[in-house]
Amino acid sequence: MRKIMFMAGALVLAVVLLGALQPAPAAAAGPAYYIVRPGDTLFSIAYRHGMSTWAIANANRLWNPNYIYVGQVLVIPYNPYPVPHPVPQPVPYPVCGVRVNYGDTLTAIAARLRTDAWTIARLNGIYNMNWIYAGQWLRVPNCQPGPVPPPVPTVRRNISGNWSSGGSMFQLAEAIGCPGPSCGVAGTYIPNFGGAAVQVSGTVNVQTGAVSITIPGTMPGAPPSYFNGVISADSRTMTGQLTGVGAITFTKQ
Repeated sequence: MRKIMFMAGALVLAVVLLGALQPAPAAAAGPAYYIVRPGDTLFSIAYRHGMSTWAIANANRLWNPNYIYVGQVLVIPYNPYPVPHPVPQPVPYPVCGVRVNYGDTLTAIAARLRTDAWTIARLNGIYNMNWIYAGQWLRVPNCQPGPVPPPVPTVRRNISGNWSSGGSMFQLAEAIGCPGPSCGVAGTYIPNFGGAAVQVSGTVNVQTGAVSITIPGTMPGAPPSYFNGVISADSRTMTGQLTGVGAITFTKQ
């Protein structure tokens, strides 16, 4: 009798031990909830929870993934295949810089430079794809800089010579040996109707053509007059403002 009871007890113990060794079924993971905080984007929330932006957007029926608001409660669905956190990758070179223009979007910039918006965002630490601003400089990976255009030859203006307008005339000469761009000018000015010639002086920018000439008064105590203008690139005309006359154009003889 004792032997039978011992065997029955051993059998019960074996059944209990086998049951304990069987793995318990995993409890189904239910959805989590997240309250949107200031500065959050759907991308950053998805990144923290290890899933895609669209998974959260679909679970919350968000037709515009870029529109969430502070205090909004989002459902974070259970994802049996979570998106792994991206591993930082070495940046492909060369890296170029591009300046954001008014009206630009990250997508438009990426299309122009034949890359994708996400790559530019990651390289520049941008978490909100819609937040860039005019004047901002962005690093763009794997771009091919265009050829450097040849320098445009600088036209040197020549102020030396006789310049006339109606009955008035400048007889001017640039300072000898001045390399530029700003050079001294000296000469004479003969006013309209054959007045007395007066000695004048001033400056000329031989690259931009800007001219400033001072004309002393012909009578004792008379204030000086001024001519401020610009020489054309071909050094044929000089247009500007003359004190007491207004707008005037001189032509080289």
